[in-house]
Amino acid sequence: MSSYPDPNRRYTMGLASIIYDVLDDYILHASIHKFLSSERAAALEHLEVLEDMGLYNNSIIIFDRGYYSEDMFRYCVEHGHLCVMRLKEGINLSKKCNGDMISILQGTSKEGTSDVPIRVLEIPLDDGTKEYFATNLFDPAVTKDMFRELYFYRWPVELKYKELKSRFAMEEFSGATAVSIQQEFYINMLLSNLASLIKNEADEEIQISAKSTNKFRYQANRAFIIGRIKSIVPKILCGLFELSIIEQLYTDAVRCRSQLLPGRSFPRKKLKSKGRSHFRNKKASF
Repeated sequence: MSSYPDPNRRYTMGLASIIYDVLDDYILHASIHKFLSSERAAALEHLEVLEDMGLYNNSIIIFDRGYYSEDMFRYCVEHGHLCVMRLKEGINLSKKCNGDMISILQGTSKEGTSDVPIRVLEIPLDDGTKEYFATNLFDPAVTKDMFRELYFYRWPVELKYKELKSRFAMEEFSGATAVSIQQEFYINMLLSNLASLIKNEADEEIQISAKSTNKFRYQANRAFIIGRIKSIVPKILCGLFELSIIEQLYTDAVRCRSQLLPGRSFPRKKLKSKGRSHFRNKKASF
């Protein structure tokens, strides 16, 4: 890719994709691909990994807008994945939907596909706009309001991407080869999951020890944990620290707390794209 405004300066880009457990704050699978690779192909790879690991039972896969296609929906149905897919407003399923309806994806003998039922929902938002969803959850007890709440559970994945980009500086690679970039990418996934595991355990300890008379609720400070993890893990791998240092980090995380502020809502900012250069090398290598 060429750099704006100087087309003679070039840089390399790629596509990263993760499937993320929003309730347990855990990256189940991650992959990195060439730039302009298919996001749907990356999503299919995630689903295949979940099948191999047996992690998709009793789970619902939530897809953002842009992932829906008839082939993707058929794959989820045929392989037993419960899914909720946000639809673009311009497609026929969205245009025909008025509330909550059951439609049929017609199969063809040429492609060897059969008819597949699909539930399409139109959900109004507080600002007056509408969102459209496709799902293979047909239980009438699952109402539109439940689907709206369910889709909002997807928001933590946006925070996870923000964490990977800002806290772990995932885009600022120190290496200059494909292998070194993949190594940095996957070790960042490992560090993120390790930080999440420590935070979850620390949060549980904080809740157990909390008093009913406390005015505020608290949680472990994620920034503190990430900062320590980035410093500790390389030293463990180099033999400078013992694994027991992780236990000390857990103890420190229980003490280093931040206040929970529920109900906060901020409009999404449109940030100006930053200038890119080749191998910026802004962070220390692992």
